[in-house]
Amino acid sequence: MTDSSSALIVRLDALGDTLALAPLLLALREAAVPTDIVVAPAARELFVRGALRHTYVAPFAQRDESVANRDAIRSFAEELRPNRYSHVLVATEDPAGYRLAAALAAPHRIGFQNGWGKPLKSLWVRSLLTETQYRSAGLDARAPHECEVLFSLGASLLAPGVRPSRDPARLRSLILEPRVAASHRVALQLTSKWERLGIALSDVRAFLDRARERVGEITLLAPAAERASIRELTAGLSGIEWFEDLRSWIAAIAAADALVAPDSGAIHVAGILGTPCVAVYKSGPDFVLQRARWRPWAAPSATLEGSSGWPQRALDSLESLRESIHT
Repeated sequence: MTDSSSALIVRLDALGDTLALAPLLLALREAAVPTDIVVAPAARELFVRGALRHTYVAPFAQRDESVANRDAIRSFAEELRPNRYSHVLVATEDPAGYRLAAALAAPHRIGFQNGWGKPLKSLWVRSLLTETQYRSAGLDARAPHECEVLFSLGASLLAPGVRPSRDPARLRSLILEPRVAASHRVALQLTSKWERLGIALSDVRAFLDRARERVGEITLLAPAAERASIRELTAGLSGIEWFEDLRSWIAAIAAADALVAPDSGAIHVAGILGTPCVAVYKSGPDFVLQRARWRPWAAPSATLEGSSGWPQRALDSLESLRESIHT
């Protein structure tokens, strides 16, 4: 790294995927490397002021190969060119990210290629970047965590031997501004992701009923944008905290004594904040590798397969988790 180094990171993905950049962003900030990021609209407010130099929301569409969209990418590159980035790190699979890197023509353009998993795309990626790193086109049998994979993109900007931090006291400063008073209550994330993972809503309600009997009051967290899609899950429930914005939702997770949630953005927020978490994943042959890739990063956690009987296993894990952190 030189004193003139600066980086643009392109991550055009969902909230949890974007949070996997946190250890790299922290390391770049601590190394005093000026860093900007381009994100999808959903992650517009994810990082707090001061976590990065600039956060840009991509003004172009994803997976759109139209002439108009390519023109939008080139126009955005012209807007960013005065920043004179030494490095562009393409931390997305979306072709638009690679096109933006090429349009910027930074001296170091680093991203992923998939080898024989996607041979034509890998050749195309190599033509646009100055350096590529291999990552599996599917789930990697070596089972690296996504935070570790993304951290490797920025290795050339950091001192040798620097490793991704697992210290939530340092990481949480990227997404949490104020001090948050602890609520000493367990939080349950109500989201359409339960159903999308093939987990029966009746099981989620069964977990909630048992948890109230054994743990006490449960804080129910839900995104206001999903009111319609989770109507069946929330029917008859009172005291739901509906969140209109990311900042208040993140603060609520930070305040919780522990969080129970499906494999979703919520467990990744908890993983960066250090909030103990019980994470429930889709049942199936990919469970072990999915858990390895997407488990909560820096928080005490229990990770469970959402197969038959998971509500009782989740409750047992929750009690064990809380006991271990309070003794």
